[in-house]
Amino acid sequence: MKTISLEDLERQLVARKRELGIVGVDFLPVNDGTRRTASKRRLLRTIAENAAAHGRQPRFKANGA
Repeated sequence: MKTISLEDLERQLVARKRELGIVGVDFLPVNDGTRRTASKRRLLRTIAENAAAHGRQPRFKANGA
């Protein structure tokens, strides 16, 4: 079995991404949230409310929440 360090894997992914013309920091397209379930929307809303109560932003942006 061939082993590879995470640093080497990252370099390979960045190089491949560059070859494909993908720009930015994300390797996958951002989830637009249009097919999200009601329970997931409630969860994301609760996370956002909790973060606001502590005077901060959530750790991630939830599109379509």
